[in-house]
Amino acid sequence: MKAFFRYGTFPLLLLGANAAIIALLGAGAPYWQPFAVLGTAVAFMFTAERVIPYVSDWNADHEDAWTNALHALANTVLSHAGVFALPWLAAAAPLKGLWPSAWPFWLQVVASILVLDLGISAAHHASHRWHWLWRFHAVHHSARRLYGLNGLMKHPVHQMIETLSGVGPLWLLGIPQLVAAALAFCVAVQLLLQHANADYRTGPLKYLFANAEVHRFHHVNRPGEGDVNFGLFTALYDHLAGTFCYRAGAAPRASAEVGLADAPDYPRGYLAQLAQPFRSDTAY
Repeated sequence: MKAFFRYGTFPLLLLGANAAIIALLGAGAPYWQPFAVLGTAVAFMFTAERVIPYVSDWNADHEDAWTNALHALANTVLSHAGVFALPWLAAAAPLKGLWPSAWPFWLQVVASILVLDLGISAAHHASHRWHWLWRFHAVHHSARRLYGLNGLMKHPVHQMIETLSGVGPLWLLGIPQLVAAALAFCVAVQLLLQHANADYRTGPLKYLFANAEVHRFHHVNRPGEGDVNFGLFTALYDHLAGTFCYRAGAAPRASAEVGLADAPDYPRGYLAQLAQPFRSDTAY
């Protein structure tokens, strides 16, 4: 059982869940069906986190479960609301004739993933360089453990900035609504994989994909060590920017090694986290 989850989790979610979602949307299935696939992926990951936990203590509530659930709900609703708004925005897309509409649906989704990945990775990198962006991104890094729901633990302002950075170029090209919908679901699956508290293994694929094995280094709270591995789907941006990092056996394995070292009292409540970046005494 452990071997199944250790070596099957990554391909089953990256390829299986995403392929099912893309196939359903490409075939015109009702919207509840890809949501059912996403729900199954979440249940599978939560099971994997208990069968092969990376850190057993991270499966326990750190006074953050409800906050993370609210972040996940809010950001999922916002993401899909943007998808439904696309038909009204598409008419203003200046380069919509350049979208490769003749390509197979799955290939259009893959192409959109690659464009989105570079845009979000660049915005993510900038969020670690520019203080005004970091104030909002700090909400994500305040997590005192890493597990499936952490990926959607984002301040809505930062979520919007990253989304615009990734989806903006796609909108300019006139991305179709169904492709954007598939993309939104694939992002949710990837965030689940990226922050999972599951000790799954991917071998040499970790040098290509931005999975949990490499993303954990991004959440290390020792000065300077967390400014690595900014990619969402792939490690392409990090290889280009020289920010890729993987050191066997060096990833964080305790709550004291993640979170905000210079802000141990960062608020844990949802509304307090939404307000924190706007506080004048926010110095980190």
